[in-house]
Amino acid sequence: MSRRRTYVLAGPLFAALALVFVTLCIASASTYAQVAATPPAADAASAEITATVEITVTPGTPTPTATPTLTPTATPTLTDLQSRLLLANTYLQGRDYERAAQLFRGVAEEDRGNTEALTGLAAALEGSANEMATLMAPLPEPTPLPQPTAVTPTLADAAATKVREYAGSAIAVLLLIVALYLAAHLLRWLLAWLRELWYLRILPLLGRPAAEPGYLIGQFTNTLGGAGENAAALVPFALTDKLLAWNQLVQAKEAPVAAEPALDLGSMAWLKLFWRWILPAPRGYRVTGVLLPGARGAYRLAVQRIDLAHNNVERSATFELAGASPDVVYRDLAGEAAKWLVKPQDMEAAAASMRGLRSTRLQGQPDVLSPSEIFDQALTLLLPVRQQVGQGAIDFGDARERLRQATELLADLPAESSLRADLEAVIADLHRQVPGS
Repeated sequence: MSRRRTYVLAGPLFAALALVFVTLCIASASTYAQVAATPPAADAASAEITATVEITVTPGTPTPTATPTLTPTATPTLTDLQSRLLLANTYLQGRDYERAAQLFRGVAEEDRGNTEALTGLAAALEGSANEMATLMAPLPEPTPLPQPTAVTPTLADAAATKVREYAGSAIAVLLLIVALYLAAHLLRWLLAWLRELWYLRILPLLGRPAAEPGYLIGQFTNTLGGAGENAAALVPFALTDKLLAWNQLVQAKEAPVAAEPALDLGSMAWLKLFWRWILPAPRGYRVTGVLLPGARGAYRLAVQRIDLAHNNVERSATFELAGASPDVVYRDLAGEAAKWLVKPQDMEAAAASMRGLRSTRLQGQPDVLSPSEIFDQALTLLLPVRQQVGQGAIDFGDARERLRQATELLADLPAESSLRADLEAVIADLHRQVPGS
């Protein structure tokens, strides 16, 4: 047989064998699935069946094959009374006392003397009675909460309460006012300190002269009647003119001069007063005075220099001069008052010393000039030179002569005089401005 024929016959054979093998595998798998799905109840039922095998052996005969026979085992059952008792006990344990009592009562009527039925009936009736007693018992009354006892206030108590309330409010308001007052004073003090630091310390560091306190020229009261009306209006102008002339001469120590503003009582005056209460007082002095009649036809001028920072009279002086015309006399007195305002120490010290010096002056000696006279002559000699320097048109011959005469005036002033120090500074500055002097 050829190889090709062999392959042709073997192919269908192997295919048939493979088909049979697959069929057997499928059948075994389905059988295994049915066995696995069998419920366990069958095993429990089969366990109750006892197989009894009877084997009869006859000598000389072949051993017979044992044939098993199934003999059912007796299962214990409950009677009707037992079932009812069991159900009644179940109701009793579940606290259904009414149904339990009915069942126990029925069993006790059928089987008189049944101890279990009588005992259960008594327990059911007792439980039902207890349950009914619990339902019928009154609810406990809630404990009343303690109520505060209302106290009726008397008239004295009400008055005392009102007084305490008003007193507390008043004290709080007073404390607030005091706190604001202290805060305002602290702010004023701080601002005043900063202002003084700027004028006296910082300006010299910047190469500028320290700012001098200014003057507010106030009103002068007339007590002379009609003869002093013009003089009272003339004195403030004469004071201002003399002070401005001195400022023009000593430019390095210029003090501001202005007339005191009139009192403003307009609708917004309260705002100005408020700012004056917070901001520091102006830096300087207010000048006021009184025109008084003197002895033997003389006239007197009382001048006060009031410190604006503390609103008190810092210095005061009285000047007296005799003359025919009140206007002329008070113009001269205003000039003396202006010199006293600028250099109060020099003018006050010279008033007493000049009388002693002139009384002891020997015959033929030149007159000793007072600081007041030196003040006037220095203004007369040096102020034109200062004006020429400011205008850029200097008469050098006249300027040199004026500077020489002014230098000679300083000999009559003591070395510690403040007026002498200021005039020396002015003369030195003008010497620099006038070459060859």
